[in-house]
Amino acid sequence: MVASVDIKSGQTVLLLWGGKESPPESINSVVSELNKKVAATGKVQVEHVERLHLSAHKDSSFDVALSGFLHPASVIHDSDVLVEVARILKPSGCFYLREPTTDTDGDKLRSAEKLASSLKLAGFVNVSNASRLSLTPAELKDIQQALALTLDVCLTQISGQKPAYEVGAQTRLKLSFGAKKPKDVVKTAAVWSLSANDVLDDDIIDSDALLDEEDLKKPDPKSLKAECGPNSGRKKACKNCNCGLADELDAGGTPTQKTPQQASACGSCYLGDAFRCASCPYLGMPAFKPGDKVTLSERQLKADT
Repeated sequence: MVASVDIKSGQTVLLLWGGKESPPESINSVVSELNKKVAATGKVQVEHVERLHLSAHKDSSFDVALSGFLHPASVIHDSDVLVEVARILKPSGCFYLREPTTDTDGDKLRSAEKLASSLKLAGFVNVSNASRLSLTPAELKDIQQALALTLDVCLTQISGQKPAYEVGAQTRLKLSFGAKKPKDVVKTAAVWSLSANDVLDDDIIDSDALLDEEDLKKPDPKSLKAECGPNSGRKKACKNCNCGLADELDAGGTPTQKTPQQASACGSCYLGDAFRCASCPYLGMPAFKPGDKVTLSERQLKADT
């Protein structure tokens, strides 16, 4: 009956059975087969599936667990049983179980696919493919009577393995924070790093060096004299004159020296655009001192059209 189960000498085996009663002959027969497999150094323990929680087995107590090999119709493995078996199994321990299944899920039985899924949800890994076992007409009738079912029922055997670590196990992770950087990375970082000496040794352009001798010479006052306008001393107005000299000559007057305050209505042209009128000819020009030469751009010399 347990020929397909992989049990080695010296292992501790847990045999689970269910139902209200089970023939002692069948229990002794299975235990005898298991004793031959584990030999004298191993151990076989029999436990009722409904009293598994009350037994209070310690964690990682068994190498192999078997369930459903005695009167399989009486053992339906719910999630509590599967989780408890996973707890008392040793790391990498195997669990072999047999359970009646149907092709479609029902209220009392589930399909083989759902049985495999339940094993995975309980924490088992390496869950094997479900294999269908042949039943004699008497065994099939016994299962149907025990479960009060009339639909087709088959016996499925499946196995799962507990992970190679215990629940709550911890291990130290190797972090690479303190690892040395490769040489090429260190060299690359050094290229882009600047020290205080590097900054001091760097060639900084002196703004005074951008000026030549001609820029440093003091301008001649004669060159600042206006070529046109009331302060230019000219007696003839320029073509397209807009400084007021042409209007003064047309009125029959003589050119007189006027300061910017006298040449404008507000007398604030020399202070800058913030103090100039909208029609001021000096708009856009920097502030100046009375008597300075002020030149107008080509755009300002042209009348608005």
